[in-house]
Amino acid sequence: MQGNRLLLISRDDLLAVMNSSIGDRAFRLLSTLTRHGFHLLATAPQPNQWTGEHGSPDDALLGPNSVRKRLSDAGGVLGGVYYVRRSMLTQKRNRADALEDILKRYSVEPGATVLLSSKRNWVKAGKKMGLQAQLLHGEVELLEKLLELVEARLEPDT
Repeated sequence: MQGNRLLLISRDDLLAVMNSSIGDRAFRLLSTLTRHGFHLLATAPQPNQWTGEHGSPDDALLGPNSVRKRLSDAGGVLGGVYYVRRSMLTQKRNRADALEDILKRYSVEPGATVLLSSKRNWVKAGKKMGLQAQLLHGEVELLEKLLELVEARLEPDT
């Protein structure tokens, strides 16, 4: 997967921007990134119990009126959802283990991975591993970070 990059965005941040006034622009930018070598992966805490019921946050990621559909309509691809185990006593280790697993599965170096999240501890774990991790403070900041990535990715190499 040499030359490709990985973009990790928390599920909750994707859902927040999806329903905001800047959602259309954000999804066009995400689609542009996926067409230009970024693999987009949503991250989410593992649910306490897996159910087959509709109406969960993951329906909004993968269902008929979902993040996946909206990206597809804009010409992009959601590579998947990675569920991070939850545990009160081992959460810090779970975050690090999840990031290591993601990098291994996608064969991507930490420096070629961008993590955008409003979760402070998730960003802290990403930075510690050498990811380009950025803490978000709302949907507008997510849009700004996506625009920066698009501009940087589409500039010709010098």
